[in-house]
Amino acid sequence: MREASAAMRTRCDALRESALRAKALSERTQERLSARREVVEQLRGVRGLIGKLSASLRSAPALEALANASAATATEGEDARTTIAEYVEAKEVLDALGAEGSDAIAFVRAKKRCDAAMEKIVAVLKARARASAIGGDEDDGASKSAFGMSDEVCLELLSALKVSQDELVDDFLMSRKKKLDDAIEASRKSFAELASTPVSERNLKDFMSALNQSFLGEFSNASEAFEKLFSNVNSARNALVKFTKDAFGEYFAFIREIYAPHVDKTDMIAASSSADLLNPKQLMCAMGTMAADLASVHRSVPEAALGDRAVETIERAVRSRVGAAFMCLERDLVRELDATYVAAKAVSAAAANRASGADAATSKSLLHRFIALSDTLLTSVQTLLSDVESLMDERPILISSWREEFAYAVRGHFASLIHALVSRLIVGSPIAPNPAPNPTPLRTPLAVAVDEARESSSKTPPPPSFLLVCARMCAFLHTSATKHIADALTKMFPASSAMGGSFSLDETRAMCESASHVLLMWYVEQSAQRISFMIRKSLTAVDWSKAREPREVRPLADYIADDLATIENECAQVLDVGEIDSGDGSTSFVADGAFTPVRSTQSSVMCAVIKRAVKSYVECVRCQTFHTKFAFQQVSLDVRYLAERVLFRFMPSGQFESDVYERRAIEILLKELRSACELRACDPTPMDKAVGDRILEKI
Repeated sequence: MREASAAMRTRCDALRESALRAKALSERTQERLSARREVVEQLRGVRGLIGKLSASLRSAPALEALANASAATATEGEDARTTIAEYVEAKEVLDALGAEGSDAIAFVRAKKRCDAAMEKIVAVLKARARASAIGGDEDDGASKSAFGMSDEVCLELLSALKVSQDELVDDFLMSRKKKLDDAIEASRKSFAELASTPVSERNLKDFMSALNQSFLGEFSNASEAFEKLFSNVNSARNALVKFTKDAFGEYFAFIREIYAPHVDKTDMIAASSSADLLNPKQLMCAMGTMAADLASVHRSVPEAALGDRAVETIERAVRSRVGAAFMCLERDLVRELDATYVAAKAVSAAAANRASGADAATSKSLLHRFIALSDTLLTSVQTLLSDVESLMDERPILISSWREEFAYAVRGHFASLIHALVSRLIVGSPIAPNPAPNPTPLRTPLAVAVDEARESSSKTPPPPSFLLVCARMCAFLHTSATKHIADALTKMFPASSAMGGSFSLDETRAMCESASHVLLMWYVEQSAQRISFMIRKSLTAVDWSKAREPREVRPLADYIADDLATIENECAQVLDVGEIDSGDGSTSFVADGAFTPVRSTQSSVMCAVIKRAVKSYVECVRCQTFHTKFAFQQVSLDVRYLAERVLFRFMPSGQFESDVYERRAIEILLKELRSACELRACDPTPMDKAVGDRILEKI
């Protein structure tokens, strides 16, 4: 057993050695197989490369054949597409092996042939794409056929060939922009024909619908074609947005030209007359049609912000309509003021000529002019407010986003109107009202009228009767017109009234009241100065040292009577008879004094002129010396006639409380005048009363 065990151990060792040798042989075999596998894979790659190289070399003749094909013998679209696609795959190999300086002569030649052929092919593809994009260029048939491929395939291949399509995009948008311009030009010609018809017969909504049908329809077609042709171009969207902004910039400009014709005018006097104003309801209907039709375009190109630009255009159209209405209102007022000025000159001329026929013809002209002026203001304001209400109520959603700004604009227009009107009424006044008017710096009709009136008044002062009408107009603004306007604005814009605004009722009424007082004072001062001039000339033109015994009254008193009669006639046409309180609910009067406040009544104005005239007489007498008793008697006789026969006719009747104080003040001044005559006389011997009575009875 021991021997058998040893023999078995010996065989096992031999087997172990055989296994080790087999393992070593297997490992060597595996190594050799692995090495051969890498060679096989490399050979497989070389075979694929050889295939690509072969395809690259074959691309040249295929591309040349395609490039030289005519429209009649062109290959089918799919074959042409395959040929160009194969070139795109082989282009990388040609670029790598066929570059300048390469040792692979065959690939260099193939690359040159391929590049030359592709230049022709790309030119054909671009020509077809451009012709399709522009839609109307007269290219040859081969260019338009593009080897039987569709527009989309042409653009797809150009994109695969990495050919820039920016030029095609620009050509497309330029051609479509021309079509949109043609649509606007056609609409402009259509409106030129429509403009020959009266404004009341124009249908603004239908015109807007026709404009949108042509312009927006053309834009929709362009947008759809653009998205279809250039959806894969990275920069195409930005170009479309810019194209949309430019196209609709001209669209909105044309709409402003039609519906907001005054918004870009530097000279506001050139605005349309009231007969040419657009109907507010039709205007808002047209703007609503525009906004509705633009909604789809805004959704397709939201980057262009067409909704905001539409709101801006609507706002400018509405503001233009309101501004033009105010221009027409101011022109109407200027026309009435000019007519009032002419009537006032006629009244003054009639008074200067002392022509009874002229006086009869002009006895009511000032009142008629005031009524016409105030009626024009109220009627025009009512019409304007109705237009503003129509603009707000017809399409309220169109102005909902800027309703407060619209309210402030309307209130500002009315404030500027009142300030400009008061500025025109007080032109030439040496005293400014407090608060002073602050008109707009724009060239509105009233602003131009103010400038012209200032230039004219520097040469020729306005007629006194015109000042009376202006004063009454300012009083009318204070008592009625401004309150009526403020109430209407508060009812129309309650929110803006609560939040404030540029139209302040209290300040405006205070300005109008102050302007009325200033004009009355100016009228009184002018009238008193005219009488004072006659008094001064009458006293200084006489050599009192040579005065003879008085036999009659000098004509000075008659001149004063004529002047006072003219003033009375002018006041009777425009002013009220009774007394008007001072505005604070109480009436206060001064018992004496020549310069008490003047109220807007006939009695107050007449008494103010009389007091100033008598006071002027007093001061002129104090500057004279009456050397003889005859001189003193002549002056005393003149003063007696003035007091008893002249001033008595124009003294207040006494039916009002203020009349008592006014009569007392005049009597005090007459007493002062008599006292001044005695003080300036060297021999104040009075005339016999009976003699004076006989002289006065003969007059």
